[in-house]
Amino acid sequence: MSFTDWSHETTLAPVPMSSRAARHFVADWCIAEGIFGDVVDTLLLLTAELVTNAVLHGRSEVVLRVGHAGSHVRVGVGDENTRLPQRRDVDPEALNGRGMALVEALADAHGVDVESYGKTVWFDVATAVAPVRASA
Repeated sequence: MSFTDWSHETTLAPVPMSSRAARHFVADWCIAEGIFGDVVDTLLLLTAELVTNAVLHGRSEVVLRVGHAGSHVRVGVGDENTRLPQRRDVDPEALNGRGMALVEALADAHGVDVESYGKTVWFDVATAVAPVRASA
């Protein structure tokens, strides 16, 4: 799969409300691409987790990208911090700290691309079928 060209991109402010804006952005993209069902819930949950991590730990504007190749959707969340995300063991009563564990459990693939300006944390989720229409 090649994701050298993302089909949609937006920049979000480093504020907690960006997680909500990110979910709306990805949901709108899914509708436009004809992607429906439970996979959208997974995409929205994982997007919100990564954007929240970027806001809390990246401390910079957040670049959200989404694209697809065949029946896989990739979401990338970039920030200016080069520190890599880490999966933490959390207390079951804790209200946070589960983002990367959720990505590991629910994504078909995930990774981090580090550049001189920062990093992009990404994940792939397989859909039942290829999107209805190709992105422009």
